[in-house]
Amino acid sequence: MNQPLSIKSIAFVESMRPVTSILGLAGAYIGGIVAGSSYLSFPLLLATAVVFLIGGGSMAFNDYFDRDIDKISHPLRPIPSKRLSAKEELYFSIVLFGLAVIISLFINWVCLGIVLFSIGFLYVYEVYLKNYGLAGNVAVAFLSAMSFTFGGAAVGKPFSSVILSLIVFFMFTGRETLKDVQDVKGDVLLRNTLPMRIGERNAAIVGSVFLGFAIILSPLPYLVGQLKIYYLIFITLVDLICLYAIKETLKDLANTERSVGLIRAAAAIGILAIIVGAVL
Repeated sequence: MNQPLSIKSIAFVESMRPVTSILGLAGAYIGGIVAGSSYLSFPLLLATAVVFLIGGGSMAFNDYFDRDIDKISHPLRPIPSKRLSAKEELYFSIVLFGLAVIISLFINWVCLGIVLFSIGFLYVYEVYLKNYGLAGNVAVAFLSAMSFTFGGAAVGKPFSSVILSLIVFFMFTGRETLKDVQDVKGDVLLRNTLPMRIGERNAAIVGSVFLGFAIILSPLPYLVGQLKIYYLIFITLVDLICLYAIKETLKDLANTERSVGLIRAAAAIGILAIIVGAVL
């Protein structure tokens, strides 16, 4: 049954997970600012557009591959809710990836290489790594952390945001691991995730350890002089939210869904912390 264009348009936007994609965009922008770029640098603005497109494309790509799992875990997403077909979602992701490649041509060759590598890595993740426990979570976290490095690369300093990338890497590995605990009932159909291999509680402990590493590293951008005291004030709130999420998850695995949401909110506050620390 064909859906009205307005419903399809909303479904396409929804499939990009705009909030998550905007966080990636912000990460790229911050990576450039930390690298010493001006706020209105044209290459950096292009880089933020590229990261937004890659982020949105990766979400639509994920929906295509997870369409059977989502019938149980996320029935309201565009494909299981029948607002989009699987082919429409796949073609949409390809269009977004194509636009990202084209725009990256106008930045520099390093950024083009990162974009092509990221798209290839996303394919390898969806087809091969997703079903292999922690490896899939590490892949997702690596790609998320790359947004900071990409922003630095756009202004010619790809290594200037390594500490920020590491913090994001550990936080997102922890979050993705806890998300596998949350989705274990739906994933059991097609995936062999870490909770299935070592048990849900042990997987929750692994996820909590990764979050702990992110908390330990979080003061470093201030301590090495990259960001100002305002960053430290805001990032302390992020650390407290993550600690609470860890406590609630380990107390009762039924709290994992709420913990995953809290960590997503903490990531958003973390982006704000870096912005405030860089600007003020």
